[in-house]
Formats: sequence, structure tokens, C-alpha cells
Amino acid sequence: MDYEKWCEHKPVWVGRIAVAACDECERVEWFSDEGPVDHTEAMAALFGSYDLIGAMPALGAPSPDVLVYTPPSAKKRRNLDALPRQAWLKAGPQLWMSTDGEVLLLATTRRLLFENLTRGA
Repeated sequence: MDYEKWCEHKPVWVGRIAVAACDECERVEWFSDEGPVDHTEAMAALFGSYDLIGAMPALGAPSPDVLVYTPPSAKKRRNLDALPRQAWLKAGPQLWMSTDGEVLLLATTRRLLFENLTRGA
């Protein structure tokens, strides 16, 4: 994170989760009324019902392959509005996310995490 650039991160509430995402800082943070929320808990709450379409080779992502997820409904698609478009955001340790507003892309350099995210698909 470049501390010489001060960004004002305005959280966007999606249900009970506040999402503070910044394409300038290339990161996303998660909060609730009680304070910070772990990235796995927040991502499960917001995107856990999304359908894994599959993996595809990546261009410009922090990993060689990305996982593509689609929302199950227009209502759940609105959860993507909390994220800036066309930017890779660090969502957790060795986990990045991006969206174009229609699909959610996840990228990781950890093979075990990649396999866990694709298990059952």
C-alpha cells in the first residue's frame, strides 16, 4: 500500500457487511457493526451462493489462472456493485478478486487454496 497516497475509503453496506474497496490501494476490507470481519467470512456471506463456472487462463491477473463465478440472481449480482470494476483487489493472503459487474473473478497463487475453491465444482 502506498502511504503517500491517502485515499478516502467510503464503505458500501451490503446487508450486514460493509465493503471498503479501493482500486487506488488495490485492496478490500470488510466490516460489520461490531468491527472488522475476516475476509473468508465476508466473502462467504456476500458471494457464497455464486456458481463456479470454472477456471480460465488469466491476462493481467496476479496468478496464471482465475476462477470465474456468476451470481445466481439479479439481486445477488448487486453485491458486485460494492467493488470497483476492472481492478484486482487484495482480498486476503494470496487472494485477489475482480469484477466487471457481471461475474466475480478470484485469483490465488496458492495451489491448495485454488483446489479448495474448485472442490465440488
